[in-house]
Amino acid sequence: MNQPISALIATLEAFATDKSANGNKGPIAALLVINRQAFDLQKAGTLVWPLNSDDWKTNKQGQVKGLGGPATQKILKEYEITRTLASEGGRTSRGSMQLMLDYIDLLNQYQASYVEVDLGACERFWVEKAREYFERKPYVLSVDPLWGTRRAIRHLLQQAQARQKEGTGTKFVGTLMQHMVGAKLEVLLGEGHITHHHSNQNDAGSNRNGDFDYEDMVFHVTGMPSEALLGKCIENLNSGCKPVVITSSKGALVLEALLEDSRNGTYDGRVDILEFEQFLASNVIELGRFNASGRRATLQKIIETYNLIIETVENDFSMKIDLGDK
Repeated sequence: MNQPISALIATLEAFATDKSANGNKGPIAALLVINRQAFDLQKAGTLVWPLNSDDWKTNKQGQVKGLGGPATQKILKEYEITRTLASEGGRTSRGSMQLMLDYIDLLNQYQASYVEVDLGACERFWVEKAREYFERKPYVLSVDPLWGTRRAIRHLLQQAQARQKEGTGTKFVGTLMQHMVGAKLEVLLGEGHITHHHSNQNDAGSNRNGDFDYEDMVFHVTGMPSEALLGKCIENLNSGCKPVVITSSKGALVLEALLEDSRNGTYDGRVDILEFEQFLASNVIELGRFNASGRRATLQKIIETYNLIIETVENDFSMKIDLGDK
C-alpha cells in the first residue's frame, strides 16, 4: 500500500518535533547522514528491509557510523547550501545513538505499513530543516527609551532562554553570555586584546585559563557555576591569576556558597563575582557618558562587535543580534 508523500512528510514532521530536531542543528546534521546512508543503498538496489540498526554503529558500538561535519556538508553542498550546519555533525552528541535507533525504527515501521519509503523525499525534508535553521531570525535587542539598559539586556537573555527550551542540547544562553562579555571587553580594551573562542571549545588542552585571559585576570562566563568551575578558579588563584566569574544573579549566590564551603572558606572572598546583566549595563552607561545617545552608541558598538564574533567563531548565524527600537 503506497501512501501520499504528504503523509510521509507529516510522519517526519511529528518525528522532528518529538526529537527536538526543529531548529536544532545537531539532530538535523545527524539525520541527514543517517538517512543518506540508507538512501545510497536504496539507489544501489541493495537496501534490505527491515533495516538493522547495527549497520549504523561503529565497531566499538559507541558512536553512530559515518557522522561528522564533512559528511553533513557534502550532502548540503549538493543542494547548493555552503554554510556550516555543525562542525561535528552530531558525531560527538550523546543523543545521536538513540536518535539513530529511533529513526531506523521509524523507517522500519513505515515500510512495514506502506511498503515504499521514499528516502529521497526524506532527505529533502531534512535539507529543508537545515534551510529553516539557517533562515531563523536573529535575536532582537530592544532599546525602548522607557526601558533601562539592564531590562533591555534581560529581554535579550529571555529570547535565548526561549530558544534553548525549543531544542535540547544547544546552549544558546551560555553562548550569548560568553560572546556578549567578549564583545564588551573588546570594546573596552580595543581590538586585538581579547581572543575569542567557539562556545564549545574547552579550556583544557589550550593555553588559556578561562573564557578570556587579560593581564593577570581570568574571566569565566557561565549561567550557573558548578564544582568544576570552582576548581578552575582555585587553579587560577594557585597559579597567581585573579579569577572573575560573570554569571546570573542566582549563579552568583551559588558560587558564593561554594566558595564559603571550599576548604573551610580558604578561597572565600578571593574570587570576584559579577552579575551578567549588571556587568554589561554598567559599562554601557559609563562608556556612554551617562546620556541617551551615548548609551545607544555604546550598545550598538558592543552588538556590532558581538555579531562579528559570531560570524568569526560560531556556526549559528541566528545567534546574531538586530538592534531594534522596540
